[in-house]
Amino acid sequence: MKATVSPPTHWCQVGDTFVFLDLTRDRYFALEPSAGERFSRIVYGEPGEGDREWLAARCLHNLAAPIEQSCQRFISPTRSLLEDPDLGKASVEQTARAILSLAIARRSVRRTALAKILSDFPRCKPQPLIIQKAQAREVAAAFQRARHYISGLDECLGRGIAMRRVLAGKGCEARLIIGVTLPFAAHCWVQLDETVLTDPLDLVAPYKPILIV
Repeated sequence: MKATVSPPTHWCQVGDTFVFLDLTRDRYFALEPSAGERFSRIVYGEPGEGDREWLAARCLHNLAAPIEQSCQRFISPTRSLLEDPDLGKASVEQTARAILSLAIARRSVRRTALAKILSDFPRCKPQPLIIQKAQAREVAAAFQRARHYISGLDECLGRGIAMRRVLAGKGCEARLIIGVTLPFAAHCWVQLDETVLTDPLDLVAPYKPILIV
């Protein structure tokens, strides 16, 4: 019988607070200051006696590497395609595909655990970067036009998942990024290198990345 491996718990530090994304339970949580001090000593120093049991009691026994130490290093965004006056207008066909992708992604978010959605992302056979940037521009324009027909308010996750799927199918290695800020709020966006594809730059700036896919 094959054992089920739980996804790791992702985390980041926002100021003095440690914030966690538990994909197994589809929830965010933070540690109290006193617990945060101990956690900081464990992850930035060396675990001492009883620390492993302390982590396990808080379901922190399977931690992901922090973004700054992982292979998915975060590139701080410097521009957004949505603020580019030369973005252009997508065709009716491209817009229709974006709307369909949004509808499918939103249904997935309502019915499927986030860990399952992320693990099922299509694998990308990357195109040359110049082609990726051209594809990203076309897809961003299509999703922007789609907002006139299907509301994107408070549905950043569905939008991000939809765009990430479409871009992967076109050989574009854009990343889905989930970020958090305090007082607690979470947001996700899609980014290619230093360029945001889903949001204005000032909207994503306050968020600290906790997960990159």
